[in-house]
Amino acid sequence: MPNLDQYLAVNLVMDALLLGALCRVRMQRVDWRVAAGAAAGAVYATLAVLPGLAVLTGPLGEILAAIAMVRIVRRVRGVRQTLVETGLLLLLAAGLAGLALLVGAIVHPSGTLADAASLAASGVLFVLAVEAYARRGRAARVSGTVVPVEIRWLGQRLQLHAFVDSGCQVRDPTSGLPVVIVELSAAWAILPKRLASALRGPALGASEEVAAAAAEDDRIARSLRLVQLRTVLDEGEWLFGVRAEASVAGGSARQAVVCLTPRRLSAAGEFSALVPPEMCAMGEGVVS
Repeated sequence: MPNLDQYLAVNLVMDALLLGALCRVRMQRVDWRVAAGAAAGAVYATLAVLPGLAVLTGPLGEILAAIAMVRIVRRVRGVRQTLVETGLLLLLAAGLAGLALLVGAIVHPSGTLADAASLAASGVLFVLAVEAYARRGRAARVSGTVVPVEIRWLGQRLQLHAFVDSGCQVRDPTSGLPVVIVELSAAWAILPKRLASALRGPALGASEEVAAAAAEDDRIARSLRLVQLRTVLDEGEWLFGVRAEASVAGGSARQAVVCLTPRRLSAAGEFSALVPPEMCAMGEGVVS
């Protein structure tokens, strides 16, 4: 019987690599669900080697365990999507196993430390390969796509869907940050009531009201911006915005200026924000 502590640790790391790779390929944020799914998989693998629990081993047990891990990490719906996601996870597992065998054949490790180093090298190569694939595939198809976006501002989070608009090329003239345009009604929940009410009117006409509302909180006053739009809406329109962090399609958070418009951006309501393609240039841009 293997050393259970080491066996559990190795399976935990390998399952975390696989589930993290699944999230990256599927444009999902890598969060606590990956750790929970990896822990479940590691516990299953450890129980399967204990005496009297041989019923857990075999192809059926491994497939059921993979399904359970997928259900923990991915928000799947229906049998078909569950099977597709499980199949993808198993393909990633086969790729990692094949890479480990290839590295082992090249290095010929001998001893515990050499085996660990070989396994670690395989894991690093696997992560690099998955990340390169994910970035290339998603960066190639960003414009014209509706993506999930998370905005963080003053400790609050706003989740919405945005259209990747190739015409959205405005930058904040002071900081040079890219501009994300969000419907005021979609951001209402994270804005102070007085500020939200002031932003309903034309930017230049309501500037005194906006300034007075922002003065109630020094953090808001420092975050406030006034940006002139040139290509997305009307020529020369001004919008107030706030400096915030925006995460596109589960990617890393980036500094941006979130401009708030009282207009509707989508007649049918498919999205409530516009993001520039450059926010997706590092691989965060397309949902599957």
